[in-house]
Amino acid sequence: MKPWIVVQMVVLLWGMALFSYPFPSREAPKQEPKESTPPLTPIRIEGILRLVGNEPFTRLSLTDSQNRIYYIEADSRDRIRAYIGSPIRVEGILARKQIRLADNREMPDELFITQYKWEPISKEN
Repeated sequence: MKPWIVVQMVVLLWGMALFSYPFPSREAPKQEPKESTPPLTPIRIEGILRLVGNEPFTRLSLTDSQNRIYYIEADSRDRIRAYIGSPIRVEGILARKQIRLADNREMPDELFITQYKWEPISKEN
């Protein structure tokens, strides 16, 4: 046998052995997604209505006196948007949403107010 054929066969076998070795996966271990906790008791909050985020991904948030942020799901044509920057009172059901990043790190839970009713607070109070 010619020596260059032997070298090619050795390189081929070495490559097959190297790439057939089971390397650990670089993917994060698959975990069952945690469901959001069930809705909590009704809540009544007073605070300043704010618009957060960048277009087209803006969200309404309500910041209370302890600087906790509650997100409000509202349509872009909802009347509540006229009160951005104003104090309002919201009654609704509080829900928590768990946030997990792509690298599997957990972020603090987001608080959402669902099934809400709202009213502006007069500035004289």
